[in-house]
Amino acid sequence: MAARNLSDVRGRLRNRRAGLNRLIFGLALLGLLDTTHLWVQQQRQFEEGCFGVASLAPLEKAFDCASVVQSAAGTLLGVSNTIWGALFYAAVALLSALALLRPALHRHRYKLIRAGLLGVGLLYTLYLLYYQAFELATFCALCLVSAGLVLTMAGLQAYELFTFRPATMERPERIRTERLALGGLALAALLLMGADVYLNDALSPKTSTTTAAAATEAQPATQTCSFDTERPPVRYFRDLIMMNDPTAGNPDAKVVVIEYLDPNCPHCKHLHPIMKQVVESYGLQAYFVFKPIPLWQFSIPQVAALYAAAREGKFEAMLEAQFERQRSGGLTLEEILDIAEAIGMDRNELARQINEGVFNEYMQRQSRQASMIGVRGVPTVLINGHFVPGYARTVECLGQLIEQQAKGS
Repeated sequence: MAARNLSDVRGRLRNRRAGLNRLIFGLALLGLLDTTHLWVQQQRQFEEGCFGVASLAPLEKAFDCASVVQSAAGTLLGVSNTIWGALFYAAVALLSALALLRPALHRHRYKLIRAGLLGVGLLYTLYLLYYQAFELATFCALCLVSAGLVLTMAGLQAYELFTFRPATMERPERIRTERLALGGLALAALLLMGADVYLNDALSPKTSTTTAAAATEAQPATQTCSFDTERPPVRYFRDLIMMNDPTAGNPDAKVVVIEYLDPNCPHCKHLHPIMKQVVESYGLQAYFVFKPIPLWQFSIPQVAALYAAAREGKFEAMLEAQFERQRSGGLTLEEILDIAEAIGMDRNELARQINEGVFNEYMQRQSRQASMIGVRGVPTVLINGHFVPGYARTVECLGQLIEQQAKGS
């Protein structure tokens, strides 16, 4: 009986079902476009929302792509889900093309492999949806698009497995036309993916971190020291302060200065000596709160090390050492531990805290909080809840704004 059922399945899968398999092929290509765009927006730190379209950003308040991709569910076996997703969609597209173009004798094998792959993909997608809904209480819009594609492809595959349609005559000229059509679609998808990546590089000077750094280097003559008038201030800014936040200055001061940063952000490194000088000059008039948040997966162990160092009063030493060694792709765990040992921390204890993810949940909370108040990138500086624009991130302007708030103006 089992052999007969298997034979029936093979018989159904040997049928070309061209329309259905073309649809699965097309959906897999859309999945590749989606994962590519997710990677691009991740590089841009989701500064204009999940989709990267400024006009849609106000409509995306229910989503927090940054928190999702930086969460524990953002990787599998140490590899980003964005990479896994791209490999998954590429494999589904390839198997679908083979099922359409190869002889009927071998067609069922490609479809069976694809069915197994889609089954695993469906289960993992359901897990990710559960994690976003019940663990993070937020969603990634682009991840939801991917979930919709996986659910649709899995449904189409199930329909093919359990329904029968009489085989039709296969003509060689149709196969040649099919090959050209599939090749054209694949080429169009590759061109769109390349354009997405290229535009990301072209627009990178406009991202929040770059513009912030450029602005801090030279204040335009037409600008005065003022807050960002296009972004509403955070009303309950003191509620942003958390127990593990590294701090400096006077905790009883009327003025609270908050900086969001990532140790792998070059422009945070540029701003750091400016902030250090402001802390030295206005330590009595203001309370300074530093909030390291990992904008990239490779920043997580470094940010964890910063919070561990803060507990021992060594935050500044750890941060400066990380900035000094800063490079693309982040530092290795061994380098982080070398820094810890050099500044007088217990190397083994820090390794344990990083490996066990002691600060992971705290980092996720920080990232969610930053997203909720409108932080679009780093460095971001707030003074009494008011966002400080890039051009005003100079020692002179920051000092002037602190004095204004201290006087109540």
